[in-house]
Amino acid sequence: MKTAHPTRKAPTAEVGKPLLVVEKLAVSYGGIKALKGVSLEVRRGEIVAMIGANGAGKTTTLKTIVRLLPITTGKVVYDGKDLAGVPAEEMVSFGISLVPEGRAIFPNLTVRENLEIGAWNHKNRATMDETLEDVVRLFPRLGERMKQEGGTLSGGEQQMLAIGRALMARPSMLLLDEPSLGIAPRLVADIFEAIARVAQAGTTILLVEQNTRLALKYSMRAYVLRTGEIAMTDDSKALAANEEVRAAYLGG
Repeated sequence: MKTAHPTRKAPTAEVGKPLLVVEKLAVSYGGIKALKGVSLEVRRGEIVAMIGANGAGKTTTLKTIVRLLPITTGKVVYDGKDLAGVPAEEMVSFGISLVPEGRAIFPNLTVRENLEIGAWNHKNRATMDETLEDVVRLFPRLGERMKQEGGTLSGGEQQMLAIGRALMARPSMLLLDEPSLGIAPRLVADIFEAIARVAQAGTTILLVEQNTRLALKYSMRAYVLRTGEIAMTDDSKALAANEEVRAAYLGG
């Protein structure tokens, strides 16, 4: 049976259990402490946001989770397994896909080729083709541009391609780093609606987003990072109504 989106839907009994647990994570660049004991968790089926000013440590947290940056102290546990000894290239096989800031698509490859690269872990062509169909249903614009080189797409279309490529691996958890960055407002809403549909289909999402209003609108819970530390956490609706958050990130 085909699902609306290329995801692994978590069994109902597991929804709500912690899928990702980050404990007292510390990361240093030379003598600079980028993260100072960050702890957070993301439960199955959630969209959890990380918000904060530039340089707060949001992207560093995502990169450390997927082992692109070394852990100084602390640990990252995914689905009960400590990821300390897992190399970055194995994260996809664990069910984790990262959509990086800046999208990082292959500009000289076609849309189809970019998407197929994301499906390298599929065991057969039929699975890849079915997943490709699911991605096109999620982002019809990509279906219209399959033979077009990725570098010729608009910023919003490239973001759709980056998300679609990550979904080709059929992840159980999707990490999104600044999906609205540099995108025309008319496409931002489409992208976030697609993210919501991906979550509804069963994929757990950890979202870093500069647009605090959008992040709090589409997430269930959120963490506020400030200079490498968790400053506060709450349900997204409560944070959106919090006077300190409104003053700092929502323009009062």
